[in-house]
Amino acid sequence: MEEKLKQKSAIKKGLNLLTDVALVGITAFGSFQNGWFNLPNLVSWMGLIGVIGLAKKWQGNFIFNSIQNISAAIVAGKNRVYGDMFTSIYYLFTQIFGFKQWSGHKNAEGELVVDKTTNWKFVGLAILVGFFGLGSLSYFMGGALIFWDAFNNATAIIAQYMQLVQRKRSSWILWLITNIISLYIFVQQGVPQMAIMYFVFSLNAIRGYINWTE
Repeated sequence: MEEKLKQKSAIKKGLNLLTDVALVGITAFGSFQNGWFNLPNLVSWMGLIGVIGLAKKWQGNFIFNSIQNISAAIVAGKNRVYGDMFTSIYYLFTQIFGFKQWSGHKNAEGELVVDKTTNWKFVGLAILVGFFGLGSLSYFMGGALIFWDAFNNATAIIAQYMQLVQRKRSSWILWLITNIISLYIFVQQGVPQMAIMYFVFSLNAIRGYINWTE
């Protein structure tokens, strides 16, 4: 039994390492194509470190994610993706509460304790409310891709709260949906490095769900 657990742990570490290498490689490829010294590239690298940390339940992710939140808000604002801009600001504030929550919910080994329960009816209602709220705000501000921007950020807001404050495994499902839509939005807006970042985030969301299952 103990030998099987060791083998399982070794396989998990190997898969995590391969995933890390792949995500870094994809991000670096995008940087070579789209330039290293620009704001979208800073957003993508800070976000990469942050989401890898989240997937591995590493509390240091909050520092990198905070830098990414500020940078992403600026990029989204410049491209009139106002829902994404306001959501990035919201992310920044949730980092503070999330850090406290993670600090107070660890097991004897110092690892984050994950909540595997989800009230999907409440989640669906919250997304609906966020969709109409953010959509209306973006509409009056003259935003771009309003429908997708509003839906995307409604799922993101709930996912962020579920992940950082409630520590719920199912948050990764919402992140996968959010990241795929964000990828589409920034492809349409002509910001390739941001699109690459969200492609990387999508892959990481799958890995994160697997890691948080155990």
